[in-house]
Parts: sequence; C-alpha cells; structure tokens
Amino acid sequence: MIEGHRLHESQIDGLGVEPAGAFTLTRCPAPGGVTVLALSGELDLAAAPAVRARVDEAAGDRAVVLDLSGATFVDSSMLKELLRANAELARYDTPMVLAGVPPVVERLLDLTRTAGLFAFAGDREAAVRELAR
Repeated sequence: MIEGHRLHESQIDGLGVEPAGAFTLTRCPAPGGVTVLALSGELDLAAAPAVRARVDEAAGDRAVVLDLSGATFVDSSMLKELLRANAELARYDTPMVLAGVPPVVERLLDLTRTAGLFAFAGDREAAVRELAR
C-alpha cells in the first residue's frame, strides 16, 4: 500500500468493526503505467472527493483500475463520481475498469441501469494483466 485514507480511525470496542461512514482509499503498485485504487468500506458522499482527487491525478495514465472488492456500501453520490470519472478519463484516452465488484455495487449498477457504461474485471490482478499489455 502506498497511500491510505480513512474517514474514521477508530474501531468499535477493538473488534475490528468500523464505525458508519468509514472508508479506505489506497493507491496500490501496478506495472505498465496502470493506476490501481483500492476502495473499501462505505463509499458515500464523504468518500467522493477523495476518489475524485485520486482519479483526476491519474488522467493521462495508461489505465485506471478501481478495485471495489472491499466496498460494503455505495450510494448515489459515489455512483455519480464513478460515472464522472469514467467520462473524464475517456477524455484523456485513459480506460477505467471496475474490478472485484461486490454484489452491493452490482445491485446499484443494475437498478440504475448503468452497468453497461463500465468495463469490468473479476479482480484487480486480472484487470492489470489485461491493461498492462
């Protein structure tokens, strides 16, 4: 892990249970000019600005992988950010792939009929292998 961000640092009773609103954004090393951002926890209005900043930094890179495997919740503000990021990166010819999409995110994309707007990979490693070619 190169970089991390957590909205709330505390854990409940030391049991490893994160309080509501906790999210993590980590930039992970990847080969071939691919930027990998691992997002976990509750991806909502509080997480959107951090995601926006990191995605915008990656504009012009070879590709961006958003690893959502750790996401436990996604709201409409994060969906809006994912749609914005996809469109913005396309302006720079930087493909974006959603990797490791959990059922909670799949459900949101299906309900909003936006799944067809994104590229998907089963996991982070598969996405990087494909994009680093």
